[in-house]
Amino acid sequence: MSQEAMKIVGEAEETVRQMRWEAEDHAKQAMEAAVQAGESKVAEAVKRAEAECTQMMQEAEQGAAKAAMDLASNTENKKAAIRARAESAMSVAVDRIIERIVRG
Repeated sequence: MSQEAMKIVGEAEETVRQMRWEAEDHAKQAMEAAVQAGESKVAEAVKRAEAECTQMMQEAEQGAAKAAMDLASNTENKKAAIRARAESAMSVAVDRIIERIVRG
């Protein structure tokens, strides 16, 4: 093989090596960019999930507070109804007792 041919082959091999290094470098950069984009999307998803969780907790707490208020109101209404029936029954009982004493 001639000196000129060997020089051309050597230059071609060097060009191929250089192209391979550049391709590897581009691949590493692309991989790093993809990892960063993925991490960014995961962080974004975590923030959205945390915000949704916070919102759901607030809604649940508000619902529980409303349910507790409704239950308390319902209980007060029942107490008032029971008290009214008891007072009415007591009035009837007092009248009967007085009648028995008077007839006595």
